[in-house]
Amino acid sequence: MKNFMRGFKQFTKEDIRKKISMGKAIELMREAFLQLSAGVAQVPVRTVIDSHDQSGRVLFMPSYSSAYGLFGLKMVSVFDHNTRPNLPIIQGMIMVMDGQTGTPLGLLDAEYLTALRTGAASGLATDLLARKNSEILAIFGSGTQAETQLEGVLAVRPMKEVIVFGKTPSKTASFCQRMAEKFSIGIRAATAPHELNRADIICAATTSSTPVFQKNNLKKGVHINGIGSYKPTMQEIPREVIQHATLIVDQRTASLTEAGDIVIPIRQGFITNDHIYAELGEIISGSKKGRTSDDQITVFKSVGNAIQDLALAHWMVKKN
Repeated sequence: MKNFMRGFKQFTKEDIRKKISMGKAIELMREAFLQLSAGVAQVPVRTVIDSHDQSGRVLFMPSYSSAYGLFGLKMVSVFDHNTRPNLPIIQGMIMVMDGQTGTPLGLLDAEYLTALRTGAASGLATDLLARKNSEILAIFGSGTQAETQLEGVLAVRPMKEVIVFGKTPSKTASFCQRMAEKFSIGIRAATAPHELNRADIICAATTSSTPVFQKNNLKKGVHINGIGSYKPTMQEIPREVIQHATLIVDQRTASLTEAGDIVIPIRQGFITNDHIYAELGEIISGSKKGRTSDDQITVFKSVGNAIQDLALAHWMVKKN
C-alpha cells in the first residue's frame, strides 16, 4: 500500500480550475478527437445504470490511449433533482492507470472536469465550423454546463452579445449577471423565441426531452453545439434542423447509440446513419472539410466521450 500511494496523485475540482485554462482545454481536445478518429484511442460505448425509480443514473466510461500511455475509468452520476437539495447534478471521479503496468496513478474529481471538457469541445467545434464573423451567441440553459459553453465559445470568437434562453426567470437572470461580471460581456435573458434568429452560434445545454427551439427561428449559416441530450430519449434539436444540417459528431458509434437528437429522426425514418457527415477528429485532420458556405447550417452533436476526460487527466497526472 505504501508503494502504491507514493506515486499516486489526487486532484480536486479547484486543482483542475487552477491548472487547466479553457484555451489549454481546447488544445487538449484537439489532440483527443484526433486520436479518437484515428483509432489511437479505444473508447467503448459507456455502460449506463439507472436507479430503480429512474430519478438518476450512473455512467461508467472506460478509455485507453497508447499516445497517453494511460487507461482511464470515469464514473459519473447524473441526478437532475439534485438542484433541490443544493447538490450538483453531475458528480463523479476519474481513475487513471499506467498503460504499461496497470498501476493506479491518480484520482480526479469529475464534476468541473466534465463541464470543462464539454465546453472545450464546443469551443473547438465552434472554431472549426462557425462563421469567422459570428457576433451573437444564444445559449439554452443556465447551469454549470452553460457557463463553460459560454467560456468555450468566447475563447475562439469575440462575441458582441449573448442571449440566454432559460426555463426559470430568476435563475436565468442570476446566470446573466454572474457571466456579465465574469466575462465583461453584454448578456441578457431572451424575451421571445424569435430572438433566436439573431444568433450566429447556438449552444444547447439542457436536459430537455423535446426540442428547445424551432427551425423557422434560425438564422442562415448558424452553427449549433448540441451537448445536453445524452440519452436516446432526449431531444434538444428539432428533427428538421438535423435533417437539413451538416451533422458532425464526437464519435459515430456513441452518437448512433445514445444521441436522441440523431437516434429519434433515424427511428422515425427521416434520416439514416449515413446522415452523419463526419466526426470532429476528421475535420481536425483535414480528411473531411468543415464549413463550405456562409449559408450552411452546421451542427456539432456531442454525447461526451471518455477520451476527452482522459486528455485532461493525462495533463494533470503527467504534467503536474
